[in-house]
Amino acid sequence: MPDATPAQHLSASDRGLPKRTGSARSTKSHESVAVLGAHPYGSLQLVQPGELPPPDEGSDEEEEAGSPPPLEPITSLDGQRRVQFSDDPPEIRYREPSLSGSCETLDTITHSLAGGQGADVLLVLDLPEYYLVGCDTMSFTARQFRGVRDIPPGPHFFWVTHPESGAVRTGFFIMAYGAQQVHVLQWDKFHETISEPSRAEARFQAEGLDTFHHLLVPYNDPSLINSELDKRDGFTQTTLNRKSKMWKRLAGSITQRVLVRVIGQHITSWHVDTTDRVQGALHVAAEMELDRRLPKHYLQSKELRFSFPQNAKTYTADVVGADRTLAATDATSYMMSVMNDGNKALSDDDVVAELQLAFIIGVHLGNHACIQQWWHMVLKLVLKAFLLPELRPVLAAKLLYCLAAQLEYSARWLDETILDPNEPNSNELRLALIIYKRRLDEVLEGLGDQATKEQLTVGTAFAKIESEVVGLGWELDGDYLRKGKVMMEDGEEVDVEMAELQAEDERGEWAPEVVELDEHGRQRDLVSWHD
Repeated sequence: MPDATPAQHLSASDRGLPKRTGSARSTKSHESVAVLGAHPYGSLQLVQPGELPPPDEGSDEEEEAGSPPPLEPITSLDGQRRVQFSDDPPEIRYREPSLSGSCETLDTITHSLAGGQGADVLLVLDLPEYYLVGCDTMSFTARQFRGVRDIPPGPHFFWVTHPESGAVRTGFFIMAYGAQQVHVLQWDKFHETISEPSRAEARFQAEGLDTFHHLLVPYNDPSLINSELDKRDGFTQTTLNRKSKMWKRLAGSITQRVLVRVIGQHITSWHVDTTDRVQGALHVAAEMELDRRLPKHYLQSKELRFSFPQNAKTYTADVVGADRTLAATDATSYMMSVMNDGNKALSDDDVVAELQLAFIIGVHLGNHACIQQWWHMVLKLVLKAFLLPELRPVLAAKLLYCLAAQLEYSARWLDETILDPNEPNSNELRLALIIYKRRLDEVLEGLGDQATKEQLTVGTAFAKIESEVVGLGWELDGDYLRKGKVMMEDGEEVDVEMAELQAEDERGEWAPEVVELDEHGRQRDLVSWHD
């Protein structure tokens, strides 16, 4: 009988073991361990041999009835660490914010750092260096961005992009409730976007928050941490206070309920990108060609679901005659019907929040679809709802105040204003404001002394818009030039007649009416001195 080969001379393959490679990383570790029993991910701890907890004392009957068979005793490994399951959960407190009408969410991770004063913390993992970071109304280039601390309650919007490829941006909304919540997100290197890490990773990062909390960017003053901030941005206390007040005007109506309905269901954050689409939007020829050529999975985008789609009509086929004409020219009845829909049940703040969402995503991420949605809501709904100041004055005032804040932010706070003089939408906005002012004056004059405080507030809100467009050279209450001469570049003068407000001029006592003519082409029912 031949001698047995010593076990120490057997190769790895002969012993049934995997061959050793140059890489120590296991490519199957994340797939081979799907679950860890009753212990969640993140509950493993490294302990010394002397730190092992004593075994639980219990009766043999209980062990036989409910406990699995004991494992083999652990061999003593002097001087080495071992991995052990921890029966104690991580020292992280969990809370679930109580929101009326909110969606079902997982427990949130909170911190208990001294001096937190109820402020939330945002952690962004693995973000490359020297990325451009946006935080509400502020933006700065951070050498190493870990996150933001001291976040006050309310909605907040963050976005990141590489300085050399600023055309494509990715962002996300979070909701702070003053419960010292820790929001953990992670940079996805493959898709170059922000995503949510595993719950285990989020818990692990929250456990070590006290070790790097001082390295996070303060929400109220980013210049305290990052010395490389552009000083031209003017991070003075006065400017920071103005930025905080402006953000409340821009996003004060956004709630978790609105974010879930428009963007979609998420756990603690709601993600948007430059390439996201809007459901019901009118696509241009280039977008239709792109959809035809590229498969759906090549486009890392999703559709945002606003309550007022661009392809919807403001009237229904059930209405005929003068009522249909009124519905086609006045968006008040359409807006109220959408708000009263049982599937939506929109409040006044919900409508204002959708106008705020479209503007914020559009101007901060350069999202063309959201910019078009904003123009649709402004030109086709807000400034076309002529009866809204009388029927729903609170909603009308909120929408006008919101529009005034957006026009101010676009003109004074952004590098590129949304009101491009060469764009046709800007000219339509000017005409829409002129018409809306006339109709608003008619409504308030018709109410007279019967006008309520809320209805008078609508006039005050529109005055804010008037003050913002003065810088553009727009006079909404002045005489409108219908006909005149224009000098061309070669010095030639030509006659020009503007017919943009012809329909508005032919209203009221100047409106055309249908009359009956006789066989001679003369109007009937008139007194004639010749017959």
